[in-house]
Amino acid sequence: MLHKFRTVDLASLVIVVVVAGLFFQGIYRLIFSSSRRTILPPTEINLDEFESEAVKIRRERRSGRRADRSNVSIPSEGLGKGSGILGKGIHEALVNDAGASAFSERLKREGAKKGAVQVSLLWNNWNDLDLHLITPSGEHIFHDNRISACGGELDLDMNFKPTSKTPIENIVWTKTPPPGTYRVGVRHYKVQHKNAILSKMPLISRLFLKNETDFKVSVTVGDNQRVYEGVIEHHKVTSELLFVAKFAIAESKVGDLKPKEIILTDSKIEDKEDLEQESELGTGLSVSLSWDTPNDLGLSLLSPSGEKISFLDMGNNDGFLFNLNKEENKQSISWDKTPRDGKYAILINQYEISAQSEKTIFKVVVNNEGDVEEFVGTINDDGEVMEVGSFNV
Repeated sequence: MLHKFRTVDLASLVIVVVVAGLFFQGIYRLIFSSSRRTILPPTEINLDEFESEAVKIRRERRSGRRADRSNVSIPSEGLGKGSGILGKGIHEALVNDAGASAFSERLKREGAKKGAVQVSLLWNNWNDLDLHLITPSGEHIFHDNRISACGGELDLDMNFKPTSKTPIENIVWTKTPPPGTYRVGVRHYKVQHKNAILSKMPLISRLFLKNETDFKVSVTVGDNQRVYEGVIEHHKVTSELLFVAKFAIAESKVGDLKPKEIILTDSKIEDKEDLEQESELGTGLSVSLSWDTPNDLGLSLLSPSGEKISFLDMGNNDGFLFNLNKEENKQSISWDKTPRDGKYAILINQYEISAQSEKTIFKVVVNNEGDVEEFVGTINDDGEVMEVGSFNV
């Protein structure tokens, strides 16, 4: 009986010692806590401005701000970096009155800005689509970079929360846009519904949520408008940009009231450098000649009034710019002033031949304010002037 009492007494003693130790340890921490904190290295959570990810998300939801989407993945081939004018699965639609009014009505409804260059995106569900534009300088205009250094602005960005079943987004230049090639892209950021409860119920959401979304993009340059249409889906892993189309704007000249668009083809103008080379020939009206041998060729034109415009009479032809590149076998004539209306004939002479070839293959390119026409043929050293084609102004 005595042995049992001593065992209980020993256990109580151990408990008392442990409790006392914890008590004195707490007193010690309270007394010396300030000096200990000055020794510890700082961490993010010690900083006043630190905000956990959960708190940040809750705050952004309350304030209505959209999450940062700057980690946009660009397709490996770039946003239309190749020679293609249209993206995969994209079609150019006929711009009829109904199609044009759909854009104008929504832009007016949302109070969109207007400008000489305008790119707009519309679709017809609650999903969150994003409009992207790569400028000639390579700057990326989108929701996280709304205003570019060259004056472009994303002034409408809709459905980051499901606010409209007929949304529209808009990028506009209210001032003179820079010349060069522009690339348009669309990203399907999120599948959503006006009723948030439906979005959180997996089985029901499949019936109500539309992943596959039809869209249309309008590109307006000056008085010209083109509409492109396609279908895009949301992918949780990649959600890449879909290249829609690219367009090009010519260098502005004194007296131009509106920007002029250069009509691109699959084999023409890959990037800004190519566009600059084209603009050297004149953005209004130009005729260029190139050939494949060391032979000496000459380009001349016959104006509607019968006047001959030739390199041989450069000093007598006011209002024309002549460009000669002997190393690359290239010549061009462009208009420094407004050309006279009428029909122009294109003439070629072969003045000298080398020992390599008597025949020369040539190509003449007429760029009539973006309307490009080519003439290809061969010329012999027979001393005669050859008329290779004509064009109207």
